Amino acid sequence: MRSWKRWASSGIAMVVLTSALVAVTAAPDAGAANSTTCPLNALKKASKPVEITMWHWMTRANETALQKLTDAFNSSQSDVKVKLVNQIDWEATLAKYKAGLATGDLPDVVQLQETDQQQAIDTQTLLPASTCAKADHYSFADFVPRVISYYTVQGTQYGMPFNTSGPVLYYNKKAFTAAGLDPNAPPTTLDALRAAAEKLKANGVSAPLGLKVDPIFFEHWTAMANNLFANNGNGRKSRATKTVFDTPNSRQIFSWQAGMVKDGLATTNPDLGGNIYDDLLGIRSGSHAMAIDTSAAFSTIKSILGAGNDPNIELGVAPMPAPGAKAAKGGVFVQGGALFMVNKSKPEKQAAAWQYLKFLDQPANVVAWAIGSGYMPIRQSSANSAAMKDYWAQNPGSKVAYDQLLNGPTNIATSGSVIGDNKGVRDAVRDAENSMFLEGKDPKAAVKAASQNATTAIDDYNSRIGG
Repeated sequence: MRSWKRWASSGIAMVVLTSALVAVTAAPDAGAANSTTCPLNALKKASKPVEITMWHWMTRANETALQKLTDAFNSSQSDVKVKLVNQIDWEATLAKYKAGLATGDLPDVVQLQETDQQQAIDTQTLLPASTCAKADHYSFADFVPRVISYYTVQGTQYGMPFNTSGPVLYYNKKAFTAAGLDPNAPPTTLDALRAAAEKLKANGVSAPLGLKVDPIFFEHWTAMANNLFANNGNGRKSRATKTVFDTPNSRQIFSWQAGMVKDGLATTNPDLGGNIYDDLLGIRSGSHAMAIDTSAAFSTIKSILGAGNDPNIELGVAPMPAPGAKAAKGGVFVQGGALFMVNKSKPEKQAAAWQYLKFLDQPANVVAWAIGSGYMPIRQSSANSAAMKDYWAQNPGSKVAYDQLLNGPTNIATSGSVIGDNKGVRDAVRDAENSMFLEGKDPKAAVKAASQNATTAIDDYNSRIGG
């Protein structure tokens, strides 16, 4: 295995589509633990307080909630002081972290999007959460199993779960009622969604579904069908080397999307610079009655749709409809992000980082974070608390994503894929979908192109990092 210094100084340029980012070569083992020990005792021996820095990308209400929790941690003890540094968004955070591999300018804790997991592992700069948990006799038994499964690769849990979300169906109950649909029985499958769209369109809704072109939805539908997205156990048994989603199920999903657009039952935002809330703004204007989007945007969506003050809108929230005509065999995987400890920090800072992450994931703090941010609670005891139940009683739509994450089996398919160039893979899916919507490409050919181009992105990344 190459040393970190040699690995970081190699300066290999890795181009991920239009963004040229500094990368480094790695050992070929996709899941090799980046550190074998957690220096818990170093904090006891260090001069106090030990100051650590966390890079994050939370904004607005989410940043406020995170700062409140951090202030509470800092005032609760005198051994550790945490400084938060906002890196604007997840892409900028990852780019700065990569640049820091060569310069040494790295934080003690970094918040990364869930899709960055394999790249973070490949840096060999992580102190896995499971390593510190073992040293500290800390149990993850209370955490939602699928959240833990997502951040576990080849038996090692790298990230400390934190901001978790999922895809849900937003719909206008009043539009449903006007079209003769039961507003309390939203569609649970894609076929049922199409049937509802046909009735909505017949009642005057010009394009019933605002179909956001986000490739993560296709990956969710793959998991909901209990199918793998990539080989080698979705990249969890060993490094993913190709996609395996060119299947009848995928062709059915692509055909469904293409048919919805062709028949005027849906309109798309090609996700090439348009407003990311076009699907929701369409519900507000009346041109749409349904949209699939992230649960993390629940508060924003309520605001966009008038916060209950628009007489023409009553917001409904339901699980993401499953592919085909039958109930899902699998389930959705985890979206959002996690917190990763950095093993390049001094031992006492690594130990301090673990204390901070444990604090953030205490049951009461998980509740405070969920209510303050809109992300879902990641601990079962938090979900069962009186405070969380009261909040959900007042905001029932915010509970849908949590319940959805508990449904179906927790296995390799529903744990989601672990891919180095995840962005390149998803861009290949997005481009293939747009080729159907904008160029009329046959769905079967579009799926094949998506699979081939995604595999090319995987292979290019693997060859660059020596995997």
